[in-house]
Amino acid sequence: MTRFIAARRTARVGAVTLMISTTVVAGSALAPPALAQGQPHPLQPSSPRIDRLVRAPGVIEGTLTRVDGRTESVDVSIFLGLLGKTLEVVPGTLIQVNGREGRFADLQEGAKVKAFYEERGAKLVATRLEVSTG
Repeated sequence: MTRFIAARRTARVGAVTLMISTTVVAGSALAPPALAQGQPHPLQPSSPRIDRLVRAPGVIEGTLTRVDGRTESVDVSIFLGLLGKTLEVVPGTLIQVNGREGRFADLQEGAKVKAFYEERGAKLVATRLEVSTG
């Protein structure tokens, strides 16, 4: 009886080994050549240049609810002021007020704005502000 159990166990182990090796061989035969050689998948982010694409620039349209001259930042609110973003205004930010070039000092609370921004670390930095007053 013991020999029968041992023979059965050996047969099972052999069958499992055969199934695993067949799967591995078939899997590597079906894989594209680049993946079979251990190279990264072409759509997998593998460089900082591709990682920047994940953080695509953003756009928000709403109302300037706060203009802070001390920190040079603005709050742009949408949906009755319940949702919005705080954007940092830097020297490279392009500001247009009523279609003309403007400055930070020209920004007024309550004005309508279309703000273009990008993530820089933990901050949202305005790249362009298109403001319309009145």
